[in-house]
Amino acid sequence: MGKFVKGLVKTITMAFNGVLAILGIAFLAIGGLLAAAFKEYTNGEVIKVELIWGPVAGLFVLGFWLIITSICGILAIVGSNPGLAKSYLVLLCIIVVVEIALAVCFIVYKQPINKAIDEAIGSTVNKAYSSVNPDMSLQISLDTLQRDLACCGNNGPNDYTNSSSPLTIKTPPDSCCVKFRVGCSTTTDAKFNQRGCKVEVDSLITKYLNAIISVGSVFAFMELIAIAYTCYAVKNSEDEDIVRFV
Repeated sequence: MGKFVKGLVKTITMAFNGVLAILGIAFLAIGGLLAAAFKEYTNGEVIKVELIWGPVAGLFVLGFWLIITSICGILAIVGSNPGLAKSYLVLLCIIVVVEIALAVCFIVYKQPINKAIDEAIGSTVNKAYSSVNPDMSLQISLDTLQRDLACCGNNGPNDYTNSSSPLTIKTPPDSCCVKFRVGCSTTTDAKFNQRGCKVEVDSLITKYLNAIISVGSVFAFMELIAIAYTCYAVKNSEDEDIVRFV
């Protein structure tokens, strides 16, 4: 193997591990953004906290794992250490398996998550504005959700006007107004957002998941290449000249 080729392989491998570390940081950031985006809604249990913190915890674990793997790979290259190279190979294989498992989980559990969101927001409308025992904390969280996502109720304004449960209000709250202001819902020309919050919440979650899957797919392919190269290097580790480029 010529010096130029060996140098090129070493540079590419170092660059890959640098990008792997960046990907790990990106997953941490996406997890943080996802947690922050839904924090105000889970406080009042408009959206059950386990629906959000499960994926967030998975992103954090994967992010840290990617960073640790990249560090291991860089040390293996710099230190010409076959032992670290083998550890790096194992870590890469685990990452690929985890990424595939996460992708499968996202696909399998998408419908159950959508159903849980539908039930949670639907029951929240009735609990928050119940004529028997209205829940102010739920009202605050629901109003925040409706203002931020420009949505109304679970399926639309009819959740308030045609509710099967007795409510303290007969029209959608101010947070459902297209142009929010205090008292806007009681005006004669009041205009309400027509889309239900379950659709908007699902769209928001899908946006984050699509970003994760898109980035993860690209790097899964790169990881497979890295695994193939590392297997070759480890197999030939008795050749000192090759070990130096692991």
